[in-house]
Amino acid sequence: MAAGIVFLIGLMFLATQLMGQGSTGEWPSITLASEFNITVDHAFADWAILNRPIQFILGDVQLWIVLVFAAALIYWVTDWTDEQLGRIGKRALAALPQQRSELAESSDSL
Repeated sequence: MAAGIVFLIGLMFLATQLMGQGSTGEWPSITLASEFNITVDHAFADWAILNRPIQFILGDVQLWIVLVFAAALIYWVTDWTDEQLGRIGKRALAALPQQRSELAESSDSL
């Protein structure tokens, strides 16, 4: 559900950019930096190796692309978590009849 919401918001930002291009003829740059008024010369980390990727994601990549990838990541994480919890649940259900039979044997011996 959350992945679908983020994906839909990303598509809405893409539609906003397409409408802006249709009305002005120029592609409007809607990025995280433009939405949050982050200046270009802002340093995010003392490490240059981290500063460049963060600057790229915030200032260069269009917001709708970031949201689509975030939706894909959210969908993958929820699917993986559901799969892992399903395995744990199956193990617990498989062990349950064995515990019941042990309890029944112990009550018979009393």
